[in-house]
Amino acid sequence: MTQTARVVVIGAGVGGLSAAAVLAKNGLDVTVLEAHIDPGGCAGTFFHRGYHFDAGATVAGGFYPGGPMDLLAAQAGVATWPACAADSAMSVHLPQGAPVVRWTDPKRWREERIARFGEQGEDFWAWQEAAADAMWALALRIPPWPPQGLDEWRRLACAAAGWTSHASLRKVFPELLGDAFLPVARRLPPNNDALKLFVDAQLLISAQTTSNRANALYGASALDLPRRGVVHLAGGMAAIAETLTAAVRRHGGRVLMRREVTRIARQTDGAWRVETA
Repeated sequence: MTQTARVVVIGAGVGGLSAAAVLAKNGLDVTVLEAHIDPGGCAGTFFHRGYHFDAGATVAGGFYPGGPMDLLAAQAGVATWPACAADSAMSVHLPQGAPVVRWTDPKRWREERIARFGEQGEDFWAWQEAAADAMWALALRIPPWPPQGLDEWRRLACAAAGWTSHASLRKVFPELLGDAFLPVARRLPPNNDALKLFVDAQLLISAQTTSNRANALYGASALDLPRRGVVHLAGGMAAIAETLTAAVRRHGGRVLMRREVTRIARQTDGAWRVETA
């Protein structure tokens, strides 16, 4: 009789729980070890005086049909996320003037940005959306990275060929090659300080740098969150981790809290030993 493979996942952040849920659903014996008292990692919460507060990430996106969270749900056996669509992602307060609302509805967002930054910024936003669409299309079809072995290199080549031949990319692909070596700032119109300040603030949230340093393609994707299925989660950001934790356990896996890993050692028989505090 073949022994079921045993897997230990260290850390109950969203990444660790996603891996654990997918592996458990596919029949592996999975144990998740987490040092903290709650799951979620940088998308977790803390409890204070009767209330839960988001501890890190505060905006949830990627929940549109065919998006990353939709694909994860299918792979991890999550029937539904405890989420409802949001009509805006955030309200940004610049030093002067009314707040800039990042509406999720394309028409409302276009009207909002023209009112605040003028028509001269529209070429920038048209580029940003086209580049982001291309990058997300690539990210959702690319095999594991970096490739491990000839078979994964072959899959990568096939994915890249299919991506570059897609009808919606034929016109923008030559520009994308150039953008791979440019910062976002090169795409911004000159003498529009309000737009640059707004973009820099958005990039500091999602890319941890400003338009002078953020790569154009990465920056276009990082600016795209409000278009990517932003939702409100019942219970806050921790609802993602709690849903994944329930999926791991439903598939027969274990998620153990207050289990700080202190040592990982290779045994003489080739097995690994994981020790906790």
